[in-house]
Amino acid sequence: MDQSVAIQETLAEGEYCTIAVQGVLCKGDSRQSRLLGLVRYRLENGAQEHALFLYTHRRMAITGDDVSLDQIVPLSRDFMLEEVSPDGELYILGSDVTVQLDTAELRLVFQLPFGSHTRMFLQEVARACPGFDPETRDPEFLWLSRHRFAEPDVQSPKPREWNSDPGTRSGFTPIGGGRYQSRNARRGLEDVLLQKL
Repeated sequence: MDQSVAIQETLAEGEYCTIAVQGVLCKGDSRQSRLLGLVRYRLENGAQEHALFLYTHRRMAITGDDVSLDQIVPLSRDFMLEEVSPDGELYILGSDVTVQLDTAELRLVFQLPFGSHTRMFLQEVARACPGFDPETRDPEFLWLSRHRFAEPDVQSPKPREWNSDPGTRSGFTPIGGGRYQSRNARRGLEDVLLQKL
């Protein structure tokens, strides 16, 4: 079942859910089901901006009534999504795909189902990430202002505190994103980070 239809019903005019996948948000020992949708918005000048919309859902999402918008993560230049493997665990063919989503303010870990649909979702996210062309202006995401959320609780922990799994490290190549202009520039930084662990 294509769950992007349920997401599309919740979107405003001009927003289009290109693909969706159901996964599990991992917060420490907690596992919570989420529906992830890649949403595209076409600007008046013809350019496009993308964001990941994260939804909670009460059952298999068939209509917009089955989902509730939980969080939006813009695909900005600092957005990065990569496959990771928990320390001490070997990759087993056919097992779920664990991915880590990073931005300047946020780190989330998801388990996505093994299969071609997940691969297609990850490829579409990688394709939607902004490039490194200095001539291209930075995305502004003004269209996201129409999606309002309740103010966060002052006492709630920062995203990096509640979602950082100390046993998770990067074990694969990045799927998309933008902090590093080349894999070579990134490789040295990974070595430094691994030495600190």
